[in-house]
Amino acid sequence: MRMTSYLDRALIRFGNTVRIRRDGRTEVVKAFVQPLRRRHRLYINDRYIPAGYFDNRYLLYIGPGDRPLYDGMRITCNGAGYTVVTAEIFAAHDEDIYVWAILMPVSRGREDYYDDFN
Repeated sequence: MRMTSYLDRALIRFGNTVRIRRDGRTEVVKAFVQPLRRRHRLYINDRYIPAGYFDNRYLLYIGPGDRPLYDGMRITCNGAGYTVVTAEIFAAHDEDIYVWAILMPVSRGREDYYDDFN
């Protein structure tokens, strides 16, 4: 059995319905979308973030590996629109297993992303 089939079954059973705008058309996938909770000291744009800081304005996306996301893409989940801040594919054994991404609400501009921690 392929590694992705285990994740695909979990996404279908427990995932949120997500609409991805790609090349002028909409794709519907199942993905895990949840608040991104920062627990460690991170340096975003060379700025210090205090340990234990939580920022619930961003979401973590984990979706199928055969549907890559790219910076700036628009997606919809639970009626809210989001922009992909960054995304990467996790691969193992020559297989794209899943895509993880950080999402921000469409209402916020990308330039606001790095100003959160001033």
